[in-house]
Amino acid sequence: MKTLKTLWGTLLILVILSACAPAADVVPVNTEYVLTTAMHGGKFVYLGVDGDINGLFNPALHAKPGERITILLVNSGEGKHDIVFPALNVHSDTITKRGETTSVTFVVPEKDIALEYYDSNHEKVGMKGVLLVGDIISSEPLAAAEVSAAVSAPSTTGVTVEYTLESGLMEGKMVFIGKGGEIDGQMNPDLKVNLGDTVKIILSSGEGAMHNFYIDELNVKSADFIGSDSVTVEFMAAEEGTFEYYCAVPGHRQAGMFGKFIVGSGISTVQTTGGNTYTSSSPQTATVSAGPADANAVDIIRDPSDVPAPIGNRGPEKIIVELETVELVGKLADGATFKYWTFNGTVPGPFLRVRVGDTLEVHLKNLPDSMMAHSVDFHATTGPGGGAVVTQTMPGGETMFTFKATNPGLYVYHCATPMVAHHIANGMYGLILVEPEGGLPAVDREFYVMQGELYTAQPFGTAGALTDDITKLLDENPEYFVFNGAAMGLASEEHMLRANVGETVRIYFGVGGPNFTSSFHVIGEIFDRVYDQASLTSDPLTDVQTTLVPPGGATMVEFKLEVPGRYILVDHALSRLERGLAGFLMVEGDENTDIFDGTITPGSGH
Repeated sequence: MKTLKTLWGTLLILVILSACAPAADVVPVNTEYVLTTAMHGGKFVYLGVDGDINGLFNPALHAKPGERITILLVNSGEGKHDIVFPALNVHSDTITKRGETTSVTFVVPEKDIALEYYDSNHEKVGMKGVLLVGDIISSEPLAAAEVSAAVSAPSTTGVTVEYTLESGLMEGKMVFIGKGGEIDGQMNPDLKVNLGDTVKIILSSGEGAMHNFYIDELNVKSADFIGSDSVTVEFMAAEEGTFEYYCAVPGHRQAGMFGKFIVGSGISTVQTTGGNTYTSSSPQTATVSAGPADANAVDIIRDPSDVPAPIGNRGPEKIIVELETVELVGKLADGATFKYWTFNGTVPGPFLRVRVGDTLEVHLKNLPDSMMAHSVDFHATTGPGGGAVVTQTMPGGETMFTFKATNPGLYVYHCATPMVAHHIANGMYGLILVEPEGGLPAVDREFYVMQGELYTAQPFGTAGALTDDITKLLDENPEYFVFNGAAMGLASEEHMLRANVGETVRIYFGVGGPNFTSSFHVIGEIFDRVYDQASLTSDPLTDVQTTLVPPGGATMVEFKLEVPGRYILVDHALSRLERGLAGFLMVEGDENTDIFDGTITPGSGH
């Protein structure tokens, strides 16, 4: 009787499930596999869980053509793991902790084929298997290239869709601008095609800088183009969905050069659980190797004593300012070189000295071999963009504008071409002093020092040719802090500050940044006067130990030298000293035991 009741209950459940189940020709069967990670023969493998694959290493999975399939992966507790189906561009999240899970859901091709799957971290040591679709029989996983060829795009429609894009600047961004047809004048226009269309995209540089065109998921990569050059990229729209096109020149994507490439409905046939579809916009954490250091790298450090003479008591004049934007490889640290972007070939750019009421005629030249457009924004300017809106200068070009120095003070100038932070971080900043009427009080020595950060793809201390890292820049995670452009740049015999006992010193100090505030301090000295926020018309602060200077800000400090020795310029956020941020002020003269008396310990660091 009990057996009969059980049978009737089972039949009832089956009837209910049958009634509720969707028709096979409406929704494909959704097969789910569960895999876990394991060790076998000293190597990581996938281990099947439940069903036909229970207990099998790197099991062969099975699906019907066009079927929707889900794979759940469980980390057993050792190592970093994921699961990748390269031919379908399916990539799960990475799991690193014991018990952590990730999954992928996708639709397999409508054909009999073998699809390779693997762990991107352990593929080379054998952590891989095969998904067999339909009636195909395969004892070994096929190579990704073979599979990709087999499941390549659908048959062509025979239609060619053509778009023309030109690079340019709009709304403060670096963008692609549509040319002709429905996209004419649009910023980063949506590019729409049908599945199987042949796509032809003609690209040109509207502002003369170097650009390119990428769609990662469709493996579309154009050649670089620059100046008056143009390039055409042609490919077939092989996968339905919405994809990002962008410029892959460092910093350009972040500056605004990206848009949507829409194929068919715009809905991808590859679906995931938990955001597991791999896209190129996901940040990559792999360390970038440094190439060999450039033997022709030059010294880019601006001499801190390179300060023009005081204006004195004269009337307003017209001043011609000549600036060149120069991209060059410079010496960042011992054994390390870096591609800097500069004003006039040094970091910071030239110290400009004028008088309140002067009219400045600024000429900005961008050298023909530059890869980027550049500009200049003077914080001393009253006018749109500080002049940046009229000095967006293409490689080989020249721009000019005038402004009147209406307010005395010490001001930062910098490049303001998108992405602005990228241009500043690579060295494009300087100071302009607008003296008050009658000039400044006389001092014996004047010095020019600016603080900045560099965001390199390689860790601090790496030797070789270092490259910039936009992700670190956006995350505000610098590898180097620098005075005048280079690690320990003002600590060398060649570039340290020098003065004598009894002299009065004035330091014009600014922060290019682009991100970090400085707590400027000279170890062993007290600032007699600090012109806070570089306000030259306010009474100075007196007897100050450390002064705050924000990014894009400046200060002027003065003090008298009374004791000989070596004094260290620092940001009193002293961990930054360990990343290259220090300079020396060497003071010579007779001892002054009334002020300071003692025996200096060798190796004290001072």
